[in-house]
Amino acid sequence: MGLDAETYKRMLSPWLPPVIWDCHVHIGLPEHAGPISPARYKEIWALEVASSFSWTQMRDAYRLLFPDKQVNTLAFGWVYREMDIARNNAYVLDGIRDPANRSKGLAVTKPEWSAADVERLLDDGFVGIKPYPDLSPQCTNEVSVFDFLPHSHLRIVDDRSGVLMLHLPRRGRLADADNIREVLEINDRYPRIKLAVAHIGRAYCLPTAERGLPHFADRPGIYFDTAANLNPDVFAYALEVVGPERILYGSDLPVTLMRGMREHVGERYINYTDGDYSWNTDRKSPEEEAKYTYYLYEELLALKKSIEKAGLGADAVQKIMCGNCARILGQEEC
Repeated sequence: MGLDAETYKRMLSPWLPPVIWDCHVHIGLPEHAGPISPARYKEIWALEVASSFSWTQMRDAYRLLFPDKQVNTLAFGWVYREMDIARNNAYVLDGIRDPANRSKGLAVTKPEWSAADVERLLDDGFVGIKPYPDLSPQCTNEVSVFDFLPHSHLRIVDDRSGVLMLHLPRRGRLADADNIREVLEINDRYPRIKLAVAHIGRAYCLPTAERGLPHFADRPGIYFDTAANLNPDVFAYALEVVGPERILYGSDLPVTLMRGMREHVGERYINYTDGDYSWNTDRKSPEEEAKYTYYLYEELLALKKSIEKAGLGADAVQKIMCGNCARILGQEEC
């Protein structure tokens, strides 16, 4: 038995519930992406790891990663300016109509689209939207949330009691005062939206979480997904501040098929991997790299550690891994 299979069988399978809802999966084909420059790979490291993931690849990945579980997904397209967003959305929509994929979908939106455009996507079958800072007119991460998520779009999602998956802009991430103010404004003005803040607000390190999460402690309509966050201290703090009822499991597949581990130093994180990426200049020894498993498993192991440290049991695991996402999507409880 290989290391990945052994890790799963011994440390994860007995701990996980039989049904999982993964709320954060990117779907799209290579032909949906235009040319990506070396500068962009340097700007967004995850782009070099993966920029396509078909429905077939998704199903194969789940059979590999969770061989004894049923996995349902909340899926959306790729969110970078090089992508043909309309074609990618159409592919995602086709996939969520196929029962074999066990999926609901979010439409990736461009800020210049009209309210009618967004309404049409929800009419077609999407349960909400996934805007993204990289699609802002300014083509930078240092923007307001409302630069890439206009109020006209928010009103439509609120009218439908839909889902918003929000990736925060700005270097300060969850701790940025403007981000805090704008997320709270969305929750105040559009209370019917089920608002999921991706990656625990990009608070990959504990100091960021400590400065940001308390502002949302008493906001039951705001959820936080775990996607690509590998920090057990951040998870433990989130459990303390917002509780297991407002944490959603997300994988960030296919990016988290990368093998490796992450170190957290102050407010900086360092990705380690054995992958042949241009940015992968910090390397461990061959002996250490031989012990690497999937980032996805490292995320789950960190979540498991934090739940056990908090003295929480199977009920909390069930909520995070399945029940919370099922509830906001209006699905049967797991």
